[in-house]
Amino acid sequence: MTKRLMIDAALVVKNVAVIRQSILDAFEEADTITLDLVEGQAVDLCGLQLIESARRHARAVGKTLSLERPCTEFRTVLDAAGFLTEPSSDDLQFWLHQGTAQ
Repeated sequence: MTKRLMIDAALVVKNVAVIRQSILDAFEEADTITLDLVEGQAVDLCGLQLIESARRHARAVGKTLSLERPCTEFRTVLDAAGFLTEPSSDDLQFWLHQGTAQ
């Protein structure tokens, strides 16, 4: 079963705990979670780290996390944080939807 989880709060440090719990709750309900991030959403390093941590957790427990749309708006923050320094094809697919289908 796939669950679409809308994240409309800014992906910033002050919201990380609430968003984290929403993601964990979604994984209790489904094996595949698609995050729907709002266009123009604020993001900082903590928000990106939360998404990456959720992605790794999903993989570790045999579940899947994907993004509804590419995070092209976050490209500057992704670059500055090192997420796109020598990225794997999986990284490019996850964050920017470049390459093969998710």
